[in-house]
Amino acid sequence: MIFTTNNKTYKLAVVPKVSWHSQYAYAYGSQHDYLHTRYCLSKVCKNTDIKFNITYINSFLKNYHKYNGVIFIGLTRDSINFLQNKKNIHKYTWSFNQMEWVNENHIFANTDIIFEQSNRELRQFYNNKNKVFYTPLAFQGNFRIKEPNNTRYDIVFNGTLDRSRRLTAKTHRRDILLGLLEKGYSIINYNGRTNKHFEADLLKGLKIFSNFKVVNKFGKSKHYRVGKYSLHLPFHELGETGVHLNWGMSRKELEDTNWLLNWDTYRCIGARSNMITFDCPEIRELGLNEDNCSFYKNDPENISGIVEEISNIIKANKKKTIDQETWEKNTYLTRWKFIIDQIMRFRKDL
Repeated sequence: MIFTTNNKTYKLAVVPKVSWHSQYAYAYGSQHDYLHTRYCLSKVCKNTDIKFNITYINSFLKNYHKYNGVIFIGLTRDSINFLQNKKNIHKYTWSFNQMEWVNENHIFANTDIIFEQSNRELRQFYNNKNKVFYTPLAFQGNFRIKEPNNTRYDIVFNGTLDRSRRLTAKTHRRDILLGLLEKGYSIINYNGRTNKHFEADLLKGLKIFSNFKVVNKFGKSKHYRVGKYSLHLPFHELGETGVHLNWGMSRKELEDTNWLLNWDTYRCIGARSNMITFDCPEIRELGLNEDNCSFYKNDPENISGIVEEISNIIKANKKKTIDQETWEKNTYLTRWKFIIDQIMRFRKDL
């Protein structure tokens, strides 16, 4: 439900962190997709008094006085600085703020609503006036799902292998694929970083297998269906400087749990793939269950356990399909409906 008001037009600036011409911005699953964000907001704001404008940080900073509110999609240092000021504009953000809450939560003292992507319990760090809603990523629901010509591979894995920016299990993705290849399963890997030094080194040991193929591009929705199963390996790397920083979590939790549901989670759902993923409460909250998804329970501390679990899933040869309710629940259109609804409720309560 979207609330409307009788006031004059509410001008909302929508400021993506990533510029529209970046490959990351228009990729399948991207939160920063200019055209899809415009599509969603055009639908959601149609019967409201909100007039939105998608702009970028430099232009916004020059023209912020023309708006009643701003929502930042992802944060930069410039947008963080703006959130901290007391200018007469409503401030919202849809971003992953785990480290900011733990280390510099004061930056949100003047932010009206935070749509938070971290799924950890962060309430202890909130400022008194903060309204915070867990709002994870999603996928572009207006993409047409193409049926593959064939599914001659047992497994499709979309993603890179390099996870060197961790302290533990730095090669877990390579090791899991290697274990499955050694068991005789055929694997295709869509990997847009094959020419990078670290990635190429990791791929060497896999390319010797005749049952392995790597394609030097990032997968689109159709590529999540070219294998009988779409394998999702969610465990994170921590960025160039983040390995030793304070994330507000134990090392075990930081490296072996699913504190941010990455975009491949939603790509698998959006493509209605026969998905295999790590079993955790955060995944199940999306609507995934034994009827529409297959799960393994081991984390990267037990690579052989993961390989064995995945092997048993493939041997069972069960085709599972993402149901319509779960699919619709995880589109960007649904996320934007929720965000605009909360902004309208906030304004009504002022």
